[in-house]
Amino acid sequence: MLVLNYNIEETLECKPRVKECCEPEKTPGMPPTGNSGDCCYEKWTHEFKEIEADYKRSDRIVVYLTKRRDHLQLQRDVWKTWKEELDTVCGCSAKICTQLEILLHHTTRISRNTYQTKRAIHLLYCMVQDFYMQIDLLKKKYDHLVACIRSQNNPAFVAGQGIMVFIEDYGKKLDAVILTRDTLLPLLISAISTANNINKGIGHHGHHYGLHSVLHEWEKVFNCDGHYKVIDDDDDDEDNEEARRGGNDQKKANVYRKIPEGEFTDIGLQPIFKFPICDSKYYHKIKRRHAYDSEECNELQRQIITETKTRDTLKALLDGLTAVMSDPDVDPSKRCATTSK
Repeated sequence: MLVLNYNIEETLECKPRVKECCEPEKTPGMPPTGNSGDCCYEKWTHEFKEIEADYKRSDRIVVYLTKRRDHLQLQRDVWKTWKEELDTVCGCSAKICTQLEILLHHTTRISRNTYQTKRAIHLLYCMVQDFYMQIDLLKKKYDHLVACIRSQNNPAFVAGQGIMVFIEDYGKKLDAVILTRDTLLPLLISAISTANNINKGIGHHGHHYGLHSVLHEWEKVFNCDGHYKVIDDDDDDEDNEEARRGGNDQKKANVYRKIPEGEFTDIGLQPIFKFPICDSKYYHKIKRRHAYDSEECNELQRQIITETKTRDTLKALLDGLTAVMSDPDVDPSKRCATTSK
């Protein structure tokens, strides 16, 4: 007796969208014949390969740009440090110029006063010389007078008596004045020598020696007058052309170009200082290089951000396709089975 009778024959059909992706002639359960038999899966596989290639390329670009940015940041910091040191030197040279100006002012006054002192001492020496010449003349007249009196053998002119007392006293005082010459004249000569040495040691604008001349030469070396003209337009054009070439090469973002590690761009700079340093050609080249490298670093940072976003987007698409394609339900050999009994 038939107790239960089940009709278990049933045809399982793929959903229309899935069925469209399967080969109509493919018999379920047969192995693949060279392709998956699923045009959607093959399209995903093709997209996966393209996205994977784009992702790897984008990742290489990000790595390259990051290395390039780090290299330029280090180079920019070198320019920045050197520029700050030059700024410090320029400030010190300005202070030196101020001190030189003060010293020159004082040496000028001292030189002028010393010159006037020397003239005064020379004039005093002439006056003293004339004074002692007059004293010598008086001494000569006195000696002549005494000799004349003694030659008369007059009892009225006995030494130590009468008028001779006054004549002899005058002679003693005259001798005392003459003795002062031996003390005064060496002092005058020493004063004249000292004044001459000071005048020569300090000097003035009319001399080519002395402290004043040395300070004046230092003032010329430090260019305290500020007459040095700075930048040569030709050098500016060369720097700008070099910067433009470097900028165009950077924008190409050639990931295959190798950058030497630890090397910096040779721009032909030589540390030839001309004062004032802040107005010199060398200082302005350093300043331009720092500004250019800073701008290029900022541009590289913007490119890194943009390229990183592109890489992250590609990574997300790649992860999504990987997750979908690794799902067993997506396998065409399983998903496209159309009959099950």
